[in-house]
Amino acid sequence: MGFIIHKSSQGLEKLNTGRTRQWLANGQSGTTSTALIENYFEEGGFVPPHYHRTEELLICLEGHGLVIMNDAYYDFPAGSVAVIEPMTVHEVRNTGKETMHMLGFFPEADPKTIWIDNDEVLPVKPEA
Repeated sequence: MGFIIHKSSQGLEKLNTGRTRQWLANGQSGTTSTALIENYFEEGGFVPPHYHRTEELLICLEGHGLVIMNDAYYDFPAGSVAVIEPMTVHEVRNTGKETMHMLGFFPEADPKTIWIDNDEVLPVKPEA
């Protein structure tokens, strides 16, 4: 038997890298072997270099970006799927003027991110 996860029940995080992310499904929401994350990148927004111990699929739904894998640059327009092999250092950048919308899929419920150079991606604190 399965279940439904409502997007509105999942936390939304605006990060200091010009990216807003929301885990749509992962171990915290009850999955056991998969995870799905949604990302919105402002103009110039990015994910710093990092890797995972599992494969990752990135799907560009809107906008235009760049995926960098092991120092190789790949064009990433809407309609593209990037396949990131396990242990591959990669980053994502919005190279367009409009917001880039992207999904990330992992074959693991709680994928771990290992940042290169100890890059710290932090939620933006709301203004008082």
